[in-house]
Amino acid sequence: MNTRSTYAFYGSLRRGMSNNRYFEKGLEFLYKDVINGFRLYALEEFPYAVRTGNSTDLLTVEVFKVTDPQIERDIHGLEMEVGYFYDEIVIKDEVVGIYLFEKAGTEPLVKGGDWIKFFGS
Repeated sequence: MNTRSTYAFYGSLRRGMSNNRYFEKGLEFLYKDVINGFRLYALEEFPYAVRTGNSTDLLTVEVFKVTDPQIERDIHGLEMEVGYFYDEIVIKDEVVGIYLFEKAGTEPLVKGGDWIKFFGS
C-alpha cells in the first residue's frame, strides 16, 4: 500500500468490472492511461500483468485514489492472497501502486494490454 492511496488498476478493479462495483464506494477515479513495459495475461476470468521493460508492451490502466482505508486494506489483502505482489510505478510524474505477477506463465497473452476490450470480446 502507498502513502497517497493511489493505484493503477488494469483488471477487475477497472470501472464497470466486478471488483470495481464491489469496492466502488471507496474508489475515486482519477484518469485512464496506457503505460509501456508491461504485458497482460488472462488467468481465467482475471488478468495479471508482468513487467517486461519493453517499450512496445502496453498496458491500459485506470488510476484511482482509494478513499476508504478499510477498502484499501481489503484490496491489498485480496491481491496478495491470489499471488500478486505490490510494486510502485510512476505515471504522469506521480508514484502509484500496482499489483503484478513476478513472471508470466502459460496463460494467454492479452494482445494490446486492455482487459476490458479482451474481456468484452
